[in-house]
Formats: sequence, structure tokens, C-alpha cells
Amino acid sequence: MFGNIFKTKRHILGMEIADWVFVAIGLVAFAILTLVTITKSSFWFDEAFGAYLIHYNFLDIARYTATDVHPPMFYWLLKIWSMIFGNTELGLRSMSVFFGGIAIIFGYLLTNRLFTKTAARISLIFMVLAPMFIRYSQEARMYMLVAAIALAATYVLTFAVQTKKKLPWAIYGILIALGMWVHYYAAIVWIAHLVWHADNVRRTAKKGEFRQKFFAPGWKFAYILALILYIPWIPVFIGQSLVVQIAGFWIPPVTPGTPLNFLTNTVYYRDLGDTTSWLAFAIIIAAIFLGVLAYKVYKHFNEVDKQSYRLIMTLAFVPMIILFLISVPIRSTFIDRYLITSVVGIALFIGVTLVYGYKYLRIRWRYISTVFIAGLMIIGIANVYYLGNYNKNTSNTNQTRQITQVAIDHGLDGQPIIAATPWFFYEVVFYQTNNHPVYYLAPDRYIFGSLDMLKYSNAHRISDIDTFTNQNPIWWYVGWVGNGDLKAPYSNWKEIKSIQINDPINGKPEYKAIQYKIAN
Repeated sequence: MFGNIFKTKRHILGMEIADWVFVAIGLVAFAILTLVTITKSSFWFDEAFGAYLIHYNFLDIARYTATDVHPPMFYWLLKIWSMIFGNTELGLRSMSVFFGGIAIIFGYLLTNRLFTKTAARISLIFMVLAPMFIRYSQEARMYMLVAAIALAATYVLTFAVQTKKKLPWAIYGILIALGMWVHYYAAIVWIAHLVWHADNVRRTAKKGEFRQKFFAPGWKFAYILALILYIPWIPVFIGQSLVVQIAGFWIPPVTPGTPLNFLTNTVYYRDLGDTTSWLAFAIIIAAIFLGVLAYKVYKHFNEVDKQSYRLIMTLAFVPMIILFLISVPIRSTFIDRYLITSVVGIALFIGVTLVYGYKYLRIRWRYISTVFIAGLMIIGIANVYYLGNYNKNTSNTNQTRQITQVAIDHGLDGQPIIAATPWFFYEVVFYQTNNHPVYYLAPDRYIFGSLDMLKYSNAHRISDIDTFTNQNPIWWYVGWVGNGDLKAPYSNWKEIKSIQINDPINGKPEYKAIQYKIAN
């Protein structure tokens, strides 16, 4: 049976059935690797914000995210997804697994189209094993959706540049706009495409022809179409950009080691400085090996293959360079998860480089090099499982589910839970139960747009604390301990019981649940 499948030459969407069998096996492996720990970590703020937002209608979703920092497309899709698969951790996060699978399919299609079946199949292995790809497939955020759109657009682009027909360019333009409706940093992929296009024109254009060839009809048509489709959101985008740059943001400044940390996280899911000496040495050896091999491969490629190889390298490395360069003169916007498309690109680069570099290696070293790099990634997957959603910038693990469960398990039915801040409320309310509803104390002012959903709604808000405590004689107060302690917001609150949980990674005190009543 299987022998017949692999011998048939029948094609589906440009690939033989045997190719689809390999893709299916890869997708099953990817799903298993991702789903096995997908609910290990609690929802953190960004996930919880989205989970709260999708309770509103589609128009209100756009209105509320317009005062935050993202476009609405992801949240619209997440709302539809939740209607089918439910509003649970698994239900919401599974959408990222789905779009991660779509990105893998287009990564395979792209490599199979540009190179060989062997290159596509080896690249598939590295896509499936990429630890950062698995990490953000476990998160109910928009990064995997962006990766799926970007890989699809790159695949369509390879058709568009080889034809004078408008349809491929129209699809490419629609995908550009769609990516921008999902996340603004999809733009770095489109800029990378233009960098690749400019490089190709530079290599072929005669003197004085660069401008004309760069602004070729197909490219102009695609980007004008994308701009037209994106016009409704442009005023919001400008406003959000100004607010972020003026008011500041939480992303730490870049350093010379920032790109290196991204690369080590891509392969091993650890910053270079957090890597043990022998693993750091192994990663350096692997990088040098791939660099030397890539030079040999590129040198012996024909012009068509060189152009294809440059596209893969552009997808892998140019977005990282762009994000780093724009983060130097202005407020930093460099964060690894904005570069998930590059994670796929690096996996494709590794696969193509190894396959075409095999002829420069003895058979033994072909196997050793492939297993060695795959082994580093498998260790990286183990790091993903161990760290969960540990935040490497703030050095803490989100344990909102755990601390909320503490209050539920140690309290009597009907005792409410108060989140220490409105921002923490988004996380805690996701885990509320009918017997333990969650509330927050009304702040003096709502200083960020992410709180607009609370600002214009009375749901869960405690505006009159005396009335609340009269109706609820005992309640729980939960929050993040951080570097200090969790203090009662009112002096007449008397502590009954206090339970603290520590960070499982660094062992430091992290969250506390305190049971209170009014002092006599």
C-alpha cells in the first residue's frame, strides 16, 4: 500500500502524493510536540487581554484594540475560533497550532518549488523541531498567523515574479494587507521581500535601469492594492505608533548581543549568556559549520538557484537585521516573537544548506551534522517544556491560574476574588468560577488604552468598597509579589490567611493570595 503511494506521480496542488504524506507526518509530529504541554502555563496578560476582548462584538473589538497597540484581524479570527472550539486555554491556543501547521505547509511548498524534494523534506524536519516555533504555537497570540501569511505570500511571490499575469500579484498584495491587519511587524517581512527584489535588480539591471526595474508593474500593483486595502486602519496605526514612541514601552533596549540571543533561542531556546559552556561551544561550532557550508553551496549554485537561495536567506536573516537597526535610533521594538517568520526561514536555510552541502561531506559527516543540529533543537524543545512562558525580560513565570486556584481551593463557596490591579484582573478573570467571581478595584484613572474595556464597563468593577465588603464579609486578594510584598489597599482590611507560591524557575516569591475580612 505505502509503496504504491510513494511510487505514484499524481499531483495535488503542485506536489506529488508522496510529498503530502511527508507533510502529514511532519504536521502530526508538530502537533504532538506542541500540544503535549500547551496548557502547562497560565494565560499571561496579552493572551488574557485577547480572551477578554473576544467577548465583545466585532465592531467593539476593533474599537477597543484601536486604543491599544494592535490591529483587529487576529482578535476577529480568535472570536470565530472560540465559537467553534471554546473559550479555554486549549481552545484558544489551538488556533496558533493550526496556523503553525499552515506555515509549515507553505514552508514545504516553497522549498519544494525552489529546490528539491530532499531539501524540502530535510527542511521539514527542522521546521517541526524549531523550539521557538513550538513555543509560540503554544500561545494564543497572532505570531503564528503572521508566519502563515508571510510564508504563503513568499510562496505566491515566487510565482508572481515569473509571470506577467496580475492574479499572483493581486494575491500577493492581498496577503500583504492581511498581514498588516494582523500585526504591524509583518511589515518587516514585506521590506525583506523588497530587499531581495532590489538585490536581484542590482545584479541584472544595466546602468540607469535600476529605478525602472525596481518599480516594475507587478510590484507596484501589489503594493498599491495592499495600501488601498489597508487605508481604513492607517489613521489608527499612526496614532498608536505616536503613543508608543512618546509614552514609552516595556521592551528593553537592544545590545550587540541581541541578534545572537535571537539565533541561540531559535536553535536552543536559551540566551547565549544562559547557555552552559559546552552547549555554547556546540552552537558556535554549528554556526561556523553552516556558514562555511553555505558559502560553498552558494558559490557552486547556478544563477537561478542563487536567487532562490538568497530568498531563503533573506527570509531568515533580513527581518532580524531590520528590526535590530530600527531599534537602535528609536525606542527598541526588538523582541524574538516578532520574528517567528524568520524562525521558519532559518529552518529552511539549515535544511537547504545541509542537503546541497552533503556533496562536500563524507557520508558519515552528513549524518553527524544533521543529527547534531537536530539534537540541539531537541534540547531546545526540552527547554521550552521546562521554561513554559517564563519571561526572560522580567525573569518570572506567569502562574495566575495557580494562584487563583489557591484562593478557590482554600475558600468557601461564594467568596469573591479581587485582583490586585486592573491589568492582573484580565488574567485572573479568565479562571473565575461561578462560586468565586473575580473583581478589581476601580483605579483613579485608566492610563493605558488596554484598560478601555474596563473604563467603559461596570462589569467586575468595585466602585464602592464599603458596599462590596458588606455584601461579601470574606474575600480573597491576589496579586504578584515581585520585589516587595502584596499590601492591603485599605487599612481596615484584616488578614485571615495568606498563601504564597514561588517561581518554579528561579525559586523567588512570585504570587500571593490573601484572605481578608473587615477589622472589628
